[in-house]
Amino acid sequence: MLLPFTGKSVMYMWGALSLKEKIIWAGSGIFLAFHFAFWIESLSHTSVASSVVLATTNPIFAGIGGIVLLGEREGRNFWLGVVLAIGGSAVLAYSDFVGRDDSFWGNFLALSAAVMASAYMLCGRKLRIKIPVAAYVTGCYGFSGILLFGAAFILEQPLGGYSQNTWLLLFAMILIPTLIGHTSINYALGHLHPGKVALAVVGEPLVATGLAWWLLQEVPTSSRLFACSIILMGIVLGGRSKS
Repeated sequence: MLLPFTGKSVMYMWGALSLKEKIIWAGSGIFLAFHFAFWIESLSHTSVASSVVLATTNPIFAGIGGIVLLGEREGRNFWLGVVLAIGGSAVLAYSDFVGRDDSFWGNFLALSAAVMASAYMLCGRKLRIKIPVAAYVTGCYGFSGILLFGAAFILEQPLGGYSQNTWLLLFAMILIPTLIGHTSINYALGHLHPGKVALAVVGEPLVATGLAWWLLQEVPTSSRLFACSIILMGIVLGGRSKS
């Protein structure tokens, strides 16, 4: 959808980058592909609420990665937020583990998705200062899509035969969370630390939990709600920290 409008810009920027920058750009697409693969698969093994909350702990990993890899230091409250968020994640994982045989694997995949999302954001932070957002996301999303399509083909997963309603939902996922949501995040990466940008997804667990309750009849337990609140408190506290 983007390529007809950004193709020339993508080719120009690709030719202007160093080999290291080209590897980082390709890496952003690889990390995004793994993020989608891990997160979507986690939904088959754990609840929507647990998967989304654990996957959106990426502000922790992005913040730490920003300090270690980019030298963008965070304040004391950031580290307090990290402790709270990790503690809440442990409570959430345990509450699901005792109630579902395969939830540990699902929670592990969701956390892996968070790590991949953080690496994807770190790549964006490194390159977005130099590459315009439209060209950057075209290359990133495009390469990610090619990798996922190839993986689905190799694994002999169905790439067609879905109902009209399913195709409309898939299109909505492309248009809203990807083209609007992810592009907004990548735009912000040109101006803010990756840990702070990752906090843009802080409302995702609450929205997803509410939608899962409404659409899938997944009623959140009191322990899960308590764990979600701890995680969100930690992430918000860390995001408000001064560098």
